[in-house]
Amino acid sequence: MNAPHPSSRRPTWLEIDLDAIQHNFAMARQAVAPGVQVYPVIKANGYGLGAVPIAQRLTEAGADGFCVALVEEADSLRRAGVTLPMVLLSGLTAGVEEAVATLHLRPFVANTDRLLPLHQAARQRPVSLFLKVDTGMGRLGLAVPKVMAAVAQVKALPNLHLAGLVSHLACADEPDHPTNVKQRLCLDQVLAQTGLTGSSVSLANSAALLSRSANHYAWVRPGIMLYGASPFFPASTGREIGLRPVVRWCTRILQVSDLPTGATVGYGQTFVTQRPSRIALLPVGYADGYNRLLGNQAVVLVTGQRVPVVGRVSMDMIAIDVTGLPAVTVGQPVTLLGEEGEAFIDIEEMAAWRGTIPYEVLCNVGERVPRYYG
Repeated sequence: MNAPHPSSRRPTWLEIDLDAIQHNFAMARQAVAPGVQVYPVIKANGYGLGAVPIAQRLTEAGADGFCVALVEEADSLRRAGVTLPMVLLSGLTAGVEEAVATLHLRPFVANTDRLLPLHQAARQRPVSLFLKVDTGMGRLGLAVPKVMAAVAQVKALPNLHLAGLVSHLACADEPDHPTNVKQRLCLDQVLAQTGLTGSSVSLANSAALLSRSANHYAWVRPGIMLYGASPFFPASTGREIGLRPVVRWCTRILQVSDLPTGATVGYGQTFVTQRPSRIALLPVGYADGYNRLLGNQAVVLVTGQRVPVVGRVSMDMIAIDVTGLPAVTVGQPVTLLGEEGEAFIDIEEMAAWRGTIPYEVLCNVGERVPRYYG
């Protein structure tokens, strides 16, 4: 891992294990039958971890293509030399049609008003697209009764190619939820009605591809599993289902203070020492994505020991109670998330402290936190 030198200007950093991402991608590949294509989801800058290095590694690992949410995300990847097919998940907004054509993207289309502008933008080279069908998610997608008309519209525009239909499961993280079967049957019925049963159909995200082979169809879209977190949270962690942790978030101790009994720490004086205490200050805060709700909730790892975060999280600093570790000194490394020796703080645990999901933990790590890859 290319971790920063102790003299680095920023003593807070993120380590991203590309070998672990490749391992998790291999798990997705192994979960599907030969011939089922795997399109890793690297939207939101690879869930905050860096879309370009992740795409480069997964291209080498045999990815069939990638999924992004925005044209701007696709543009950054193309500029970095990523040439694999790229799917635009979040639909078409007015004004992006030329970029979709220029970047050779395959958009999900849920609004037929965008078909004619896309056709006009594709005059130099036909654009392949997927019609997004709302089979029960109640989010982006064509209502089932409108699909036949949309298929006819696409087929009437010679610059457009209908690659297939796609949908999304609302309860994929609960494999036995009856909605999953209802949505899959709905999609099958639409495919039969449109005659597109042999087309390039996609339904499965991480949870769906790991739980049922019937969800796989022609291609799958693994996301959160690539980054080491369980798609079945809170029922399991990534470790428990064979995924490798990807992220280690580290910092260094900025200051150590000895406080008497009854001293307060931080804004609002929400923490009061109950004994003579050693309090260490860390140069990381909510501006870095270390959420304010972690104050008086989280723990960090110091010399492989779990010690509590005390007081409120500030914009740039947090405090930890290291009373039980008398040898702690300024400059000593601290692990906020990930492994330190045999000890670890999993992303699912941090998500639970915050009352959120692992996706948000990753996506919220601030841009000012330098990333190092290994």
